[in-house]
Amino acid sequence: MLKILPREPVPQWLISYKPSDLIPFSEIVKNSVYYPACGFDGDVTNLCMGYSHSFIYVDNLSYSNNATKKTVYENINHPKNFGGFKKIHQQEYSYEQMLGTHPVSKEKAISDIDGYSEGGFAPQEFFAILTIFESSTGVDREFTQPERATIHHIYERMAFLYICDDGCRAYEKLFQSHLEKPKAIAMIQPGNAFGGNWTNYYDEQQIFSRIVHKNPGGKPDIIIFGGQDSGGGWYRKVFWQDYCEQIYYSRIHGKAVAFWKRPHS
Repeated sequence: MLKILPREPVPQWLISYKPSDLIPFSEIVKNSVYYPACGFDGDVTNLCMGYSHSFIYVDNLSYSNNATKKTVYENINHPKNFGGFKKIHQQEYSYEQMLGTHPVSKEKAISDIDGYSEGGFAPQEFFAILTIFESSTGVDREFTQPERATIHHIYERMAFLYICDDGCRAYEKLFQSHLEKPKAIAMIQPGNAFGGNWTNYYDEQQIFSRIVHKNPGGKPDIIIFGGQDSGGGWYRKVFWQDYCEQIYYSRIHGKAVAFWKRPHS
């Protein structure tokens, strides 16, 4: 995890979890890191593990003909992608199984501002795969990098939920129905229009920002912006005005990432 993020204990439900237990999705949603338009990018999990123990990745897999449920399983289960971890549970779930009991209010798209959801690439059929990992040794451990390094590696139990769906609508359903908020949202070069998504996630006037800000469960503490940045300045700027305090910035080989927080969070 990033050394600048606060270290949090493993949630009690994860500590005591046994593969035969029912999954408490309210606990997975609470204090999670939400990553829409994620593809198969593992950087967010690497950076935030220990700050959160619950990661919700969402992508409708519409942008690539090669991305399927099969390739999602292959990526999750490839030993190099979650090195140092072993899975103790993996199962598909429906929305009915994942959602809470609170009402969900669907934010209306204002077409001229938000884009056209029906005009994008055809999404693949919904699925959701939950995998629970623990340290490959069965014992929680940390690998501390040298003092000057910005990250160290944490091997503890975590929940990794990959959903094939629209990132805006999945956020509404999960967080409103459980009356919860994520700890952080990651937007790593999500793209829009010909870049893949029907709306611009970075634009705080557009639908994803409105959904996040209107969520009755609250707003996340941190927003993570990042992506290719050959010029070196794109991710140094504020995208969402109430997330204006930069707590971390890094740019290596033309790829940048910046962590922004609300001043009072």
